[in-house]
Amino acid sequence: MRRAPSYPSQRHCMHIRTKLAAGLVVILFVNLAAGIYGLALLTRAYERDAAIRDRATAIVSDALTAQVHFKKQVQEWKNVLLRGQDQRLFDDYFGRFEREELQTREAIARLMNRLLEDDPAHMIAVRFLAAHRRLGEEYRSALAAYRPDDADPQLVVDRLVKGIDREPTGLIDEIVARVFAERDASLTRIEASIGDVKRRILLLMVGLMTGAVLTLIWLVDRTIGQPIATATAIARRVSAGDFSTPIRVAGGGEQAEMLAALQAMQESLARSRESLRESEARSRLLLESTGEGIYGVDAQGVCIFCNPAAARMLGYRTPGELVGRHMHETVHHAHADGRPYPAARCKANRTYRDGIPARVDDEVFWRADGTAFPVEYHSNPIHRDGRLVGAVVTFSDISARKAAEAALRAAHGALAEERAQLAERVRHRTQELDRANVELARSAQAKDEFLAAMSHELRTPLTSILGLSETMGDGLLGPLSERQQKAAHMIHENGSHLLELINDVLDMSRVASGRMSLRWDQVPVAQLCDASRRLIGPAAKRKGLAVSLEVDPRARLVRGDGRRLKQMLVNLLGNAVKFTPPGGSIGLDVAADPERGELRFSVWDTGVGIPEEQFERLFKPFVQLDTRAARQYDGTGLGLALASGMAELHQGRIRVDSEVGEGSRFEIVLPWDSAAQHAEALCPEPGPVVEATGPARSRPPRVLIVDDNAGNLEMLAGYLRIKGCEVFTANSGEAAIAEARERFPDVILMDVQMPGMDGLETTRRLRRDRDLRRTPIVALTALAMPGDREQCLEAGMDDYLVKPLGLKELHGSILHWAGRA
Repeated sequence: MRRAPSYPSQRHCMHIRTKLAAGLVVILFVNLAAGIYGLALLTRAYERDAAIRDRATAIVSDALTAQVHFKKQVQEWKNVLLRGQDQRLFDDYFGRFEREELQTREAIARLMNRLLEDDPAHMIAVRFLAAHRRLGEEYRSALAAYRPDDADPQLVVDRLVKGIDREPTGLIDEIVARVFAERDASLTRIEASIGDVKRRILLLMVGLMTGAVLTLIWLVDRTIGQPIATATAIARRVSAGDFSTPIRVAGGGEQAEMLAALQAMQESLARSRESLRESEARSRLLLESTGEGIYGVDAQGVCIFCNPAAARMLGYRTPGELVGRHMHETVHHAHADGRPYPAARCKANRTYRDGIPARVDDEVFWRADGTAFPVEYHSNPIHRDGRLVGAVVTFSDISARKAAEAALRAAHGALAEERAQLAERVRHRTQELDRANVELARSAQAKDEFLAAMSHELRTPLTSILGLSETMGDGLLGPLSERQQKAAHMIHENGSHLLELINDVLDMSRVASGRMSLRWDQVPVAQLCDASRRLIGPAAKRKGLAVSLEVDPRARLVRGDGRRLKQMLVNLLGNAVKFTPPGGSIGLDVAADPERGELRFSVWDTGVGIPEEQFERLFKPFVQLDTRAARQYDGTGLGLALASGMAELHQGRIRVDSEVGEGSRFEIVLPWDSAAQHAEALCPEPGPVVEATGPARSRPPRVLIVDDNAGNLEMLAGYLRIKGCEVFTANSGEAAIAEARERFPDVILMDVQMPGMDGLETTRRLRRDRDLRRTPIVALTALAMPGDREQCLEAGMDDYLVKPLGLKELHGSILHWAGRA
């Protein structure tokens, strides 16, 4: 039996451990002191952060509160004006107005108390209070002009205080912007200060740790390194596997103890080499099974291996403290609530008993100090030569994950509650909006009913007035003196003007309510411009105005309602005539922009011009820029409003450019398709199918188009040929007679104004021809003045169509008359 080696006195070993322990204690104490100091610095920085954040939050809250109450005050003022005709509502809204005014001032006062006097926001708040007081005084003074019995009492008061709320509104918005900017600046400074503290703490800790490491290195080298250096050669030889050379132990002290230990190790290493290989294989198998905490148990559940991570998580200083323990009784003996956890039900135990792998994420392990922590573990069996010899368990601490899940559940609950509150607020707001919409609908319906009733009541007597005045003027009720003839003409002229005014008011109502419908068609641009110029021609001639017309040759067709397009142009041209002094000039320019897909109708004049500050009032209904009682220009203020509304219905817009004393330019911008400017390129548009009246035809209609404008002839002929008509053309009255006698068309489209023989004379000669006496002749002309229609019909024409005319409408008229031919 081998004798155990004897060692020198243990005094020196104890001395070395004492030195190491003392050094480590000093290092830990210094690091602890530095950590406490750093924690104190960081705590003070965070306390300053919290105080500044609270102050900034209070300032922002007061500013936003003041802004909200001020906007509510302005809203209640509008409610007073709009609904104040009822005294009860007047008192209610005015009371709300005063309460919101008081609450606004109180919020500003609180804000000023929180701000320093040299703070820019404080100075703006002082200016806001002054402006706010002036606003209240002006509002109350303006109420003296409020007459509830008037039709629109709020308009008078609104003119008195119009724009007065802009200054306080801008100031309160500036206050809010200032306090938000100040809060952001304060938070930036705080974050910079905290970052500086953290950097100082980091530098301090790095310095201390560096010193501690250097000190520890020095102490280890002093107490351990030097003795170990003596045995380095022996250790290298032994580590290389050379156990043949004997180790001589001489002297005493730490070196002798180390040599004796090496001697004993060399003797034992030779015996345990084979067993060491088996142990290394087992350890490698366990270590490679997981990257987390790991321990291995034998077939009885006793720990045979534990890695440092597992020992640290389980609260043990070294893995050796767990080796030999029954792991279920040590770390897995109870549930999280303290109830015993029987081994027979433990899934980890089943693995080393029955070889069944397990994965669990809803249980806890118990530390050495008696505390528990949630874990997720995997248990896998260990087999050797086909025999179950134990199990390896890998686990990880999921406390952070559990905390995050709990926080997520709490956040979901808070979010659900917030959504419920938001839904309730939305429901209340929706109910308020529904009530407001019902009230607006009721008001709109009342307005429409009023306009319809007034239109009926005014049109009825106007019909009699216009009819009688025209009858008197024509001498059908007996001869009139020159003075009586002039009076009858004046009655008829003013009655017609009043009828136009009624029509404009109704059109304005339809535009405002969105109930004006358009008859979409492809409208010839040249016809549209020529017809509009002819309508204002007499008025321009009376004032001696030069009228010009320039049309881009690329602009041949525009999609829209021909009647409404002409109404817009006539309104703008009429204004140009009205506001241009005698001897001036007006014009209509048409320009195409293929890149933008736009067509621009520009109406310009050399008249009085419009101040730029009046531009925003131009397109409001019933607004006259000259509001004096003895104003120079008459009118209702509806023309531009109607033109603007109709342009929007055509997906377009109106722009204005003017200079006082130089003139004005109004531009209608409409969508335009440059590819659809020829009849061959037009796409068929949806619409009602127009059928010819009379018996069915076995061949397409034969149409003769008479027009001295070559562009019109080409466009109309091309379109009608696409529609299946057989088309012939003539550019003069003589050529038309010759073509008609040779072709015998089913329908003749006759332009009235032509050089040489005009359309009226051409029609009279065609009617004298026995073979053409019953051929339908349709006037297609820009003449639209009173009596023009009667003149055409008297000459022998069957129908009267006014340029500009939609191509679909023209085709429908041809089918109608061809069916009756």
